[in-house]
Amino acid sequence: MTSPSDRDRHFKHTWRMICADLSRRLILEDRPTNLWYQLCILSRPGAAAILMFRLSHYFHDHGLRRLSKVINIIMLCWSGDEIHPGARIGPGLVLPDIGGVGIPAFADIGCDCTFTGPALLTIGGIEGIDLARDRIVLGDHCVIGSGVRIVGAVTLANGTQVKPNAVVITSFLNAGTLLSGIPSRRRGTIPLEKIMRWNPILGQSTSQTSVQSQN
Repeated sequence: MTSPSDRDRHFKHTWRMICADLSRRLILEDRPTNLWYQLCILSRPGAAAILMFRLSHYFHDHGLRRLSKVINIIMLCWSGDEIHPGARIGPGLVLPDIGGVGIPAFADIGCDCTFTGPALLTIGGIEGIDLARDRIVLGDHCVIGSGVRIVGAVTLANGTQVKPNAVVITSFLNAGTLLSGIPSRRRGTIPLEKIMRWNPILGQSTSQTSVQSQN
C-alpha cells in the first residue's frame, strides 16, 4: 500500500469510493446498482458505516479532525462499527449490518474486501510493535468471518479467507489461503479467480462480485 496521492485527497475520489462500496453491496445482494438503490441501501447500518468512514477519512486527511471525530461517534452509535479515520481502505468494502467491526488507524485494506460479522483488528500494546512503521495489511478480495481477531502486524495476501472465530497472529503471504483455528493455520488454498467470483453474502458463485474488475 502506498500513501495517498494528491488525487486521493479530492472529494471526487471519495465520492467514487462511496459509489464503489455501495455498488458492490448491491451486486452481492443481486440488486440494481443505480443511484436510487444506492440511496436506499444507506438505511442499512453496514452501508451507512462505510459512508461515514469515507467522509471521516476525507476530513481527517484535510486536517478537520474534530469534524472527523464527530462523524466517527455517529458511526459507532448508529452502526456499532468503529473504524479509525486514519485507516486506508480500498473500494468495494462490505460490512455486516449487525455492527461490531473494529479497524484501527494502522490498517491497510485492499479492494473488494468483506466482513461477514463482528471482527476486530488490533495492533497496539503488543511487544515489539513499532506504531510508526508496522501495520495490519489485508490484500484484495479478502473475506473476514464473524468473530475473527487479527492481532499484531499481520499481512494477509490477496483472496485470504478467514473462517469464523479464528485468531490470526502471523502473516500468510500465499494468495487464496484458507485460515481457521486458534491460532489460525492454513487449511487449504482456493484459486484467486474462484474467490473473485464467490459471493460471501449469498454463499454462491456469481458472474460479477468485483467492483475492481468493472473499472
